[in-house]
Amino acid sequence: MGDTSKKKYKTGLVLSGGGTRGFAHLGALKAMEEHGIKPDIIAGVSAGSIVGALYADGEDAEEALKALTSQRLFGFLEFIMPRNSLVKMTGFEKTLRNKLKARKFEDLEIPLIIFAVNINSAELTQFDKGDLVSAIMASSSIPVVFPPVKIGGQYYLDGGIINNFPVDMIREDCETVIGINVNPIGEFENIKSLKSIAERTFHISMRNQEAKKEELCDIYIEPENLDKFGLLDISKAKEIFEIGYKEAIKVLEKQAK
Repeated sequence: MGDTSKKKYKTGLVLSGGGTRGFAHLGALKAMEEHGIKPDIIAGVSAGSIVGALYADGEDAEEALKALTSQRLFGFLEFIMPRNSLVKMTGFEKTLRNKLKARKFEDLEIPLIIFAVNINSAELTQFDKGDLVSAIMASSSIPVVFPPVKIGGQYYLDGGIINNFPVDMIREDCETVIGINVNPIGEFENIKSLKSIAERTFHISMRNQEAKKEELCDIYIEPENLDKFGLLDISKAKEIFEIGYKEAIKVLEKQAK
């Protein structure tokens, strides 16, 4: 797209947020591996930051899937009485620190950029240096569900609040941009609980600012039928993975013709 001369990176990969729909990112990455495609930089938010970090750390897609499903949701997320959140992420943080070889962004095999929202200043913040896990936790902290993450005296929440599909943040630096969006909106009839309303509202708010980002991608992958899965539906991880894999295969094979 446009002038491809003197770009900093050949291939950029953008991974959207979407809760456990992010397992579809891993399926798409498996398809990319099979087609010999490896990104030179990754930009991710929320679920995309988790997947992006594991992949940039040297994990292949299948290994990352095993890492994230080795414990059920309650194995690393601790439910607490509501105060500033419904769920503590302490166990999940420990799991990430044990799994990732890299301690800092600078230690990763592939450059990674993660985005979170500074709720003190109401601004989108880019993390690409320093402690890796703290940035992942901040980027993945879904409002109300998870507590804000404190970094350097400031509090951060899920980057998807402002930019759930940060294609625009790396477009100018890349010859080719592959965007994987795992937040389709679809029709929704199961509005029966506060949880379902909260999830639906969050997905709608993210989708509204994703609308025109597809045009910035050279290759755009949006797996269908992901809208039936909830934000924390970890029990369906393998099914979600396969949906992402099949859609990416279809898109990449069409691209190759």
